[in-house]
This record gives sequence, structure tokens and C-alpha cells, in this order.
Amino acid sequence: MSYTTNYSIELEGPEAVTDKRLLVQQTEAGFRLFGYTANHQPLLLEVIQFDEGAEAMDAALADWIAEKKDWLRQWQQVDFIYQSPQAVLIPAALYGNDNGKEWLDCQFGDLFKGTTLTDLHADASHYTVFRLSATVYSALAGAHPNSTHRHQLTCWMQQLNQLQHPESGILYLVIDQHIIYAALHHGGWKFFQQFEYHSPDDVSYLVLSLLQQAGLSAETTPVIWSGWMDSSSALYLDLYKYLGNLKLDVQPETFQLNERQLQGMQPHFFTPLIQAAVCVS
Repeated sequence: MSYTTNYSIELEGPEAVTDKRLLVQQTEAGFRLFGYTANHQPLLLEVIQFDEGAEAMDAALADWIAEKKDWLRQWQQVDFIYQSPQAVLIPAALYGNDNGKEWLDCQFGDLFKGTTLTDLHADASHYTVFRLSATVYSALAGAHPNSTHRHQLTCWMQQLNQLQHPESGILYLVIDQHIIYAALHHGGWKFFQQFEYHSPDDVSYLVLSLLQQAGLSAETTPVIWSGWMDSSSALYLDLYKYLGNLKLDVQPETFQLNERQLQGMQPHFFTPLIQAAVCVS
């Protein structure tokens, strides 16, 4: 077997649920799964880690699909959320059906490589254009007859657009393993992007640079974060050293998890996953 189930827990839910949905978040390391009912009752949380390397990733994906095919068909709908690093956010006024791949090519190269997908944002103001391995997309697209495919940037921006933002400015962060999502609001959206990082210094430099360029104080501006960062980690301690108003994001009201349910996992690890579920529900 070319993958490992690192964490799996079934949450209490109604018996014999038929209207259940599964969200599958694809990451650089594997999958995170969140199962829930139509009325937003959590049912399942699972973390899958693939073996390292491109060839191992393809083998692990094939193994997982083959083993889980019948199980996946038990869910009414399966929504795939991708963390593809090859993604661009394009204003609707600049986007055309023929230039999506060109936008990716300008930033990442390899114009004809992989499979290109496009999300239209809920307010029709932007598109997210992203590229996946053709092997990965083909395998996941055929995994369930009723499935959707979106980039995490799209879902996160949709969630953020539902919030009230202080006019004095606010910075939102999602922290993942080697990926950070950053969104700055100051009288409107000023910045929205994802980055790869390799050390705590990379993240701190990015955050401080964004605040400085926007004319915002690192001591007073709210910096709201969620994701896979522990409050005892080197990354958190480095951010805490520079930021005077660092706050943990709250989970959407429709879904609530607590530490007692999660058997040692922190609820905020799964907040981005729950936000994505709100987006596709």
C-alpha cells in the first residue's frame, strides 16, 4: 500500500443517513476528508498521507481510488478541493475563455502540461484558474458520478466575502504544510494570494511586508489565522513575536467541532476544511 491513514474518526450522527456529502481536500501530502449531512452534522474526519515522490503519488492515488471506490459511491455527493500551487486569481474583466492557460503559462510555464480548471467566484468578480496533473484529475473525476472540483482559494474567498471587515484593516491567513494563503482587506480587498514557504522566517517576512505596504501597524492590525499551525510551534512563536493582535479564526456557525470529539487533534486544524464545506453546500 502506497498511502497511510494518519488519522480517522467517525463522529456521532443519525443512523442510516442517506443525504450525506463528502469533501476531499487534496494537498501536497495526500488527502483530508470531511463527511457531513445535509443539515451540517459532522460525520467523519480523516487524514491520508501519500508516499513521497511524483511516481509514488500517482501510485498512492490509484491505490486509494481502487480501495475506496465502493465506499465513495455511498456518499450522495463528493466535492474535491485542490491546493494546486499552479493557480492564478484573474479579475473577470481580464479573463477570456482562450487566455486561461496563458495566464498560468506567464507565471508557471508549461503551457500545455496537465489539466486546467476554472472556477467562477460566487460574486462573478474573479476567476481562479489552476492546473493539476492530468493523471490526478482523471482519477478523481471518475471516482464518483456526482462530484465537483474547485480550488481552495475560491472557497476561502467566498467564505471571506461573507464576513464584515473592519475599515481600519485586517489580514487573514490560512496556514498549511509549506503553503500559506493570505488575504488583506483595507477598505476593499488589496491582496489575495497563496505562497509556498520553507521556514517561519518566510511567513513572518510575508506578513510584515503586506502590512507595511498597506500602511498598517503590525502591533494593532488584526491578523486572523487558521489551519495546521500549533500554538507551540516555531512558526506560531515567530509570528507572535512580531504581531500584537494575532487571533485564531472561529469555525463557521453551521459546523462546530470540539477537542473532546477529536481525540487530541486541535479543532482549528480543520477550520479551512469546514469553510470549504460551507462553500460547496
